[in-house]
Amino acid sequence: MVAIIRNNGSGGGYNNSSRSTSSQHQPKFITHLPQLITLLLVAFISFYGGVLLGMNMNTAPTSIDNTADAKSLRGDRDIDDADFNARVEAEVTRRLADISAATFSNANSNNNKNDNNDKQRRFPKTISKIASGASLISKNDFLQNFDYGIPKPPSKREHESDPGKDDVLVLYGTTKAMPDNNLGIEYATDIENGDIPHMTASDATKNCGGLNVIFTESHGDIQQCIAIVGNYESYHIQRWLRINPKGSSRLDNKLPLAPVGRGLQSNGQDKFSPPSDNYALQNQALLETYFARLSDTLEALKPMAKACAGNDNTVIVMVCNTGQSDLLINFICSATARGFGDIVREKVLVFATDKGVLDIGLGLGLRTFYDEEIFKEMPEKEAGRYGDRAFTQMMYAKVVTVQLINRLGYDVLFQVSVKESVFDHNNT
Repeated sequence: MVAIIRNNGSGGGYNNSSRSTSSQHQPKFITHLPQLITLLLVAFISFYGGVLLGMNMNTAPTSIDNTADAKSLRGDRDIDDADFNARVEAEVTRRLADISAATFSNANSNNNKNDNNDKQRRFPKTISKIASGASLISKNDFLQNFDYGIPKPPSKREHESDPGKDDVLVLYGTTKAMPDNNLGIEYATDIENGDIPHMTASDATKNCGGLNVIFTESHGDIQQCIAIVGNYESYHIQRWLRINPKGSSRLDNKLPLAPVGRGLQSNGQDKFSPPSDNYALQNQALLETYFARLSDTLEALKPMAKACAGNDNTVIVMVCNTGQSDLLINFICSATARGFGDIVREKVLVFATDKGVLDIGLGLGLRTFYDEEIFKEMPEKEAGRYGDRAFTQMMYAKVVTVQLINRLGYDVLFQVSVKESVFDHNNT
């Protein structure tokens, strides 16, 4: 507090009016000076008090453990920062280990609970990424929804039964792929009812993001088994037989299972043996001719393929020789009788492998293409059996024709002639 006393020079007496007048004329900052000094003192004390408090908190011993007897990481003595950081790391590592141990303990507890439920699972958890569940679909229903060109046996068409193979088995590699829950069927735990649920193709595959289809035969004479292995995905089937892989010997159950080629049969005959040197040279000559004439062939084929492709960019391709010309005639007559002969003549492009079938195709009103140089080695007679020389040469022609149309930028629907009659003399 500051007091101002003025002497009016009249014997030291106190003149009240003089003090009042003098106070009224002093500057304003002097009037508020006590408050300003007080504010500065408080600010100064607060600032440095906070700094000192922060420094004391930073250097004070830090206790990480919340227990009463926990020791400070720095201890009661001064240590450098490197030692302190090492202690912090050690403490963090210890605590993470405690958390990990607790998590592992809880996981084991949950696994023990799940192990009790494993007895109810249709498939064990060891194959949960291969088969989390399963369903059955009628083969007829499945093939109508997923037609990949593989027919049922000739004696079993469309709605007909195929005993022992009437259903398709679907395995779900994840629970997300399984059908919707609103179908009311348990797939992985429905052991009490026993049977695998039977569903429609659309319901069973509704949540399938991908579908691998495997065609197989039971082959009872070799007691066939099927193994599904979770691994890098392969799109071919590995085949193992108890037989000499080199062939020439029959199936022998005393031998170990050995990997074999697709053509090796249980009687030891190999249907897909490699070609002899003579055949290899003949095939090489065919390819040389094909590639030498490729540009000229594409140029000659272009207008005919364009006319067949139309607006949908698709050409229906057929390959035929004179020996199979009766099937070609049967096809066009059947199409005409059923009212779509004009569509066939518009969309089908016949590749003739000899002069005789060229004349037949043109006579039927079909667009027919023939290149004498490329197909001059092709047989005129039909194949005597599957895999013989005539058969393999015609297979070469079928590959070439599809490649030619693809090179021109068009999609191909390749049609294979069938041996069953689809047209009779009563025109029905």
